[in-house]
Amino acid sequence: MPDLTTLFWPALACLALLGLNLWVFLRREWESLHRGVDYAQLNYPTARPTIRRWRLNGRRITPDLVWSERPEKWELLIDGKVAATLPGDTPQIDLIDDVFSGPGERTLDDYTHRYVLRPLPAGIGPDLEFGIKIIDRAFYGKNRMSFPHDIFLIETTVPIGRFRRRPLTDWIDDYRYIPAADLARADQVLRDEIKVTAGDSDQAKIEKIVHFMRTVLINAGGVPKDDFRWMHPFAIFEEMRAGTGKGWCTQNAQIFCFFANRAGLPTRFVFGATVQDNIVVYNGHSWTECWLSEQLRWVYVDPQAIVCGVFDANGLALNSADLLHLCRHLSFTGVTARTYRNWRWKDIPVEADPDQPVTVPFTLINATAVNQASEQSILKYREPPNVEDVRSVYSMLLKEPTFAWTNFKRYLLAPAPAYSLLPTDAARNYRIRQSLAVALVAAVAWLVVAAA
Repeated sequence: MPDLTTLFWPALACLALLGLNLWVFLRREWESLHRGVDYAQLNYPTARPTIRRWRLNGRRITPDLVWSERPEKWELLIDGKVAATLPGDTPQIDLIDDVFSGPGERTLDDYTHRYVLRPLPAGIGPDLEFGIKIIDRAFYGKNRMSFPHDIFLIETTVPIGRFRRRPLTDWIDDYRYIPAADLARADQVLRDEIKVTAGDSDQAKIEKIVHFMRTVLINAGGVPKDDFRWMHPFAIFEEMRAGTGKGWCTQNAQIFCFFANRAGLPTRFVFGATVQDNIVVYNGHSWTECWLSEQLRWVYVDPQAIVCGVFDANGLALNSADLLHLCRHLSFTGVTARTYRNWRWKDIPVEADPDQPVTVPFTLINATAVNQASEQSILKYREPPNVEDVRSVYSMLLKEPTFAWTNFKRYLLAPAPAYSLLPTDAARNYRIRQSLAVALVAAVAWLVVAAA
């Protein structure tokens, strides 16, 4: 039997570190439950073709492509004319030897040539378009500026950079933790009531699900009960539909995510808020984003506010980070949204059947988005599984294994990715948590060794 004095210090370390871990856990703030990431990590998954960097060899330039698709070949078009067929793995572009050197009547823009990489077979993905011009290094030398090589100016909307790219599936909940009988009932609702079909476009699926939710949950708005934090989204939906439970924006977003993903439309849950000391609240709202396969872009969808997608003047889908910037500057020229002239937006000046989706200027229905956009906004993207975070009622951790394990991971191992305009304390907070957890494990090991 070990001498009790040899156990004193490791036991004291265990108790002290256990107390510190509990103190940090119980005093944690909503604001600290995330990790900051950039725009590219959130919005450019591997389902969208991007480029890590360009590789240059003389007048030959090769894009280091990242894309989950694997084209058999690429068709190269130069200035609108087919120039070559390139291999699918490493398309190498031989540039036109048309170099700007300064003299002559042609302007710099005249030296821009348009290159298009078109993936084959046709329809596998979008064209990748580039405007490329070459500037002779001698041009700079004549003007007394030193450059060691020619300059290649590239104009493109294809995302380029060494950022982390994630598979689209990383964002999509498969709902394996929901009982099979509930999933079967949910699929029946999709088929028989929402009437989603295999031939529906992504946008049609969004509009059908939003319309269905607003129709059957029209009287289900209100303060949600605590149990809704650990219950799965289809159970929440059934209670709200039956009148035995009420829901806020969070529950509506969870339910929409569930039905959209079951319908084959990749959808993720987004919540934006800034809270100080869990008391001072600057803003707070939950919504969703859907992946439009037709555009390879995330689109903002707010089922509570009846916003079925927001698009720029060119018809391109706008995501939550896009809207944060637009709303802060009230810059909505040409921005439109899909909605219903029903429920919340009965007074919009549009002649349409209330049960038919319409396109309207976003300024007519942007009140919720504008109210939530501020310098303090933190947009947090919930990774699967789509369950809430535990707050002050810790008995919920004993009610459902998925809920408990997910909250443990988010607290210590896998914080939610977030986009913010201002720096936050999230990284420091997680270092403290992880350091204290490792120290506690080490103290327990010390105690076990001493006891042995």
